[in-house]
Amino acid sequence: VILARLSKRVELKDPRGLGSMAKSYGHGLLGLSVDHAKCIALLRQAADLGFPPAQYQLGCYHDDGSMGLEQNEKEGRKYYEKAVEGGQILSLHNLGCILNASGNDIAAMSHWRLSASGGSKRSMGSLVVCFEEGLLRHADLAETAQ
Repeated sequence: VILARLSKRVELKDPRGLGSMAKSYGHGLLGLSVDHAKCIALLRQAADLGFPPAQYQLGCYHDDGSMGLEQNEKEGRKYYEKAVEGGQILSLHNLGCILNASGNDIAAMSHWRLSASGGSKRSMGSLVVCFEEGLLRHADLAETAQ
């Protein structure tokens, strides 16, 4: 019953339905066989329809080279940026990580501050590390925590 309803949502090009079906193929849920190519195709459809969770997930898969995709930081970053435009907080955190890895601590902390202000505990943890390393003032950390 669930798979039939989900299939109908996919036929109707419902972004949330496309994303759910992608997850089902990606992880072999609902009795479906694992099919990474179908997972990625469905996520791309949902992302093209402006669905931030699909954009975020594609960013993750490109960033770490999973689900059958080659690792491609540039492509991952593109999807994270689209997801951020749609309000996806975890994408802000991941963009901060990319910036931090490239040595741009100031931009990374800016992304993490925005993400932490939106409720991301991961970003708050990253900011605490920056504080402990002397890269962030106590007042800035306290302001973000409020």
